[in-house]
Amino acid sequence: MAWGTYGDDYFPLVFGTTRDLAAAKLCNERLPAFMPLDAGITPEPVNPIERGLADLWRRTAGPMALPARRQFRKAVEDMTSSWLWELDNQAQHRIPDPVDYIEMRRKTFGSDMTMSLARLAHADVVPPEIYRTRTLRELDTAAQDYAAFTNDLFSYQKEIEFEGETHNLVLVVENFLNVDRLQARDIVADLMTARMQQFEHIIANDLPALFDEFDLDEPVRDILTRHADDLKEWMSGILEWHRRCVRYTESELRRSRIPAAPADFSFLPTGLGTSALRVAALVGSGGLR
Repeated sequence: MAWGTYGDDYFPLVFGTTRDLAAAKLCNERLPAFMPLDAGITPEPVNPIERGLADLWRRTAGPMALPARRQFRKAVEDMTSSWLWELDNQAQHRIPDPVDYIEMRRKTFGSDMTMSLARLAHADVVPPEIYRTRTLRELDTAAQDYAAFTNDLFSYQKEIEFEGETHNLVLVVENFLNVDRLQARDIVADLMTARMQQFEHIIANDLPALFDEFDLDEPVRDILTRHADDLKEWMSGILEWHRRCVRYTESELRRSRIPAAPADFSFLPTGLGTSALRVAALVGSGGLR
C-alpha cells in the first residue's frame, strides 16, 4: 500500500508536470522486469519505484506458485497502467465520465490489487470460478467503490485546489450533472451509502444463496465469510485512516507546498524519465515550464 501510494504521487509529480507521457510510458514498461515470474534476476533499479517494487516482489511473490505470481503481476500492471490513463486525461484537460471513472478508479486506487492479494491467499482452497460469480464480484466492487469514494471526498481540496487534478468523483459528478461542488459532494455521499447497503444485502442474502447453489463445503464457506469480514475491516480502516491522517487537512496542504527554489539549487526529482523536467527548469527564468 505504501509503494502504491508513492507511485500514485510519483507519476503526476514527475511526468504530469511536464506532460511527458512518453517518459511515463517508458517508466511503466520497465516495471514488469522487476516482477519476474521465475523470481529471478532483475535489472538495476534507477528510481525509488523500481527499487521498492523489486524488493516487495521478492518478499511477496517469492512463496507463490507460478499461476498466483502471474495473476498478482497482472493486478500490479493494471494499477500502474491506470496511472498512464490519468496522465493522458490530465494532459488533455479531460474529465472522465462517471462510468469510465468508477471502473478505472478501482485500478488507480489499488483496490483491484488488494482484492487480488486477498484471493491469492486462499487460491488452493476456493475454486477460481467462485470468485468469478456475480455475487463475489459485486461484493468486492461494492467495497472497492465505498473505499475509493471515501478517498475522493477527503482528497477533493488537495487534488482540485492544490494539484489541479481531474480525477476525483466529486469533480466528475460536478461536470457530468452540471451541479455545484456541494451538491456533487452530497451525491457522492449518497453513492457511498448505496454501495454500503448493497454490500450488506449481499452478505445477508446473496452470499448464503451462493453457498447453497454451489454446495460449498464448510472450509470454503468459512474462507468466504472471513473474506467478507476482512472487507468490512478494510473499509473501516480506510475511513478511519482518512479521518486521522493529516495528509488532507488544509494546514498540512499549505505547509507541504514547497516554495520556489533559488536558481542555484534544485529540489527536482532524478531518475528514469525526469530529464525533461530538469531541462525545462534550466531554461528561461529557471522555473518549471
